[in-house]
Amino acid sequence: MQPVARAAASGVTSGNPVLLLAEGLNVPDDLLYTDDGTVLVGEHGDGHIARVGGPAGLVRLPQVIPEAEGIAQMDGVTYIADQFHARVLALTESGVRTVVQLQPVPSGDNLDGIAANGGLLVIPDSPHGTILFADATGKIVRRESGFSRPEGVWVNPTGQTGPWLVADANANAVYSLRNAGGHDLVAGNLPGVDDVVRADDGHVIVILPSPGRLFDVTAGQDIARGLRNPQGLGFDAAQNLLVTESDNGRLDLVVRSFAITTPPANVKLAPGQTICFGVLRAPGFTDPVQIETVVNGAPVADPDGDLPGKILPAACHESSCSVTLVLNSGAKRVYAWFTYRD
Repeated sequence: MQPVARAAASGVTSGNPVLLLAEGLNVPDDLLYTDDGTVLVGEHGDGHIARVGGPAGLVRLPQVIPEAEGIAQMDGVTYIADQFHARVLALTESGVRTVVQLQPVPSGDNLDGIAANGGLLVIPDSPHGTILFADATGKIVRRESGFSRPEGVWVNPTGQTGPWLVADANANAVYSLRNAGGHDLVAGNLPGVDDVVRADDGHVIVILPSPGRLFDVTAGQDIARGLRNPQGLGFDAAQNLLVTESDNGRLDLVVRSFAITTPPANVKLAPGQTICFGVLRAPGFTDPVQIETVVNGAPVADPDGDLPGKILPAACHESSCSVTLVLNSGAKRVYAWFTYRD
């Protein structure tokens, strides 16, 4: 059984493949890539948290947070920025609990894209021009003021080097934080910059919502154009870029290394039949890719050049079964899920 082409994100132009991961989201905003290969997306329109990926493709968590904004995880706990109520919430089995309560403003444009690292929650108190640093109990242990409207922060979540970064929308600028306090200008002339990340190669990348651009600040060039109000930005485990399009209700993937192509959903297999999967490569990415893990199946062959890889799914005694496939290329890792039936 052969793989099929992945759906492209229509209307987006880029020198890299741009894939559609999910559509029909309700005003998607900030996002968080998680350790199991799925992506959490805050749906600002109705307060749901969507989980994109996994065998089901898309599910929504039971908790509802008005105007869900930034998402962070720390020590196994997921934290959500509730912009409407100007607070940071922790998800619990039975609902939510308030960790940090901020002073709201009449406009409702309160806190934005939170992050976590080093045992600290990093919280842009956007309307008050301040970055707050809180521990897991909600105690504020440090403040960094002097911003116009900080909306996104980057805190080297997977061990990247370099100072932490702040995207200041009203200042049209990105700043770096000093360890001892204070901040420095990294780049200006970035209209309405909403979020910022730093790639493993050191490049600083931002989203510009009104122009609809994904922009490499370090290289001084666009990575993608034609995005409709991009709001969330992050990396997967292969340094591919994840970006939400708020006005399109979509989650897109800009392939900077490689992605996996799989067969159609719930494909029917004969006993002992293998499934082929392909590798979609970014321009210039030629590194070898290997099978790392197959859940509910067995590896048969790694992909080789233009030849697809192969796995043998386990026997399926249900109306539909699923396989989790993990490929790696050095430190880069990509997940895929597909369903089948015997």
